[in-house]
Amino acid sequence: MPSGSNVGIGRRLILFGVVCLVVGVGCSQHSADDLFTKGEHATHDVKTYDEAIEHLSTFLKEFPEDPRADVALQALARVYQAQSKSGIAIKTYEELINRFPNSRYADQAQFMIGYIYDLSGTKKAAVQAYKKVIQKFPDSGLADDAQVSIQNIDKPLESWIGSEGESKQ
Repeated sequence: MPSGSNVGIGRRLILFGVVCLVVGVGCSQHSADDLFTKGEHATHDVKTYDEAIEHLSTFLKEFPEDPRADVALQALARVYQAQSKSGIAIKTYEELINRFPNSRYADQAQFMIGYIYDLSGTKKAAVQAYKKVIQKFPDSGLADDAQVSIQNIDKPLESWIGSEGESKQ
């Protein structure tokens, strides 16, 4: 039978181990708020796009069920698009649509997929993506824009978009 002082030491060691574990785990994880805020803020300056990607990607990996995950995906896709990383931008927009079909950003994500394909000259894929906007989001303001984009798919963008970004039609 252990003596009283040995039991006390054993309990202290166990308590010490638990405290170390809790503190260590707490320090190694990032705060969802911190990652999201830093990542979203970094999307506003081209010089900090790599930081945005790092913070938002970590946020999405560590907190996939956070209510802001759709916002993070949308921001991440915009950064990839701004960096001319069309393929990963499209994949990120698709992830947003698949994971969050009722997100307030889902219609925009679908439209942007069409827009990226359109800009790259991949007209068939652009038309398919624009048609999905019309089919999946008929009440969205972007449904009309998708229809106009389909109608003008073979025309240079400058010939049918005005200086304020509005259709000349």
